[in-house]
Amino acid sequence: MPTKDESRAKYSAAVYCLRETVELLKTEGEANTGTTDALLAYQVLSRLAANANAYGVPLADIGLAGYDIEGLLRTPFTA
Repeated sequence: MPTKDESRAKYSAAVYCLRETVELLKTEGEANTGTTDALLAYQVLSRLAANANAYGVPLADIGLAGYDIEGLLRTPFTA
């Protein structure tokens, strides 16, 4: 059975990997608003946020605190 320190280290590593994935999805989604890439980023980020809330993981831990996920669905204004 893992020790408390080992469990914390694994949790920290998992959160770090998840945070990196979230940052990539945010970057790609924002760069491609109004496209299917942004829709995919929206779907994944929405699911991650819902799961984090369900399991008591603070959104700040995974880089989603205050982030406007719905903003990825907005088509950019072009003049």
